[in-house]
Amino acid sequence: MSENATTNREPETQIVHSHRISCDGGAGGHPKVFMDMGQADMAECKYCGKKFVFKA
Repeated sequence: MSENATTNREPETQIVHSHRISCDGGAGGHPKVFMDMGQADMAECKYCGKKFVFKA
C-alpha cells in the first residue's frame, strides 16, 4: 500500500450511546479530549476528525 493511500483515508466513524464522549486519537494519539454533543446527534474530533454518531 502506498503512503498516499494511508494518509488520505476517511476519518473513522464510531457509533456511541452517550452524548458525552472522549477521543485520544488511538495508536497514533493526540491529547485526550472530552466532548459533549448537547442536542446534536454527531460530533467530530478537532484533532483527528473522527466522527461520533449518537444512536439511542
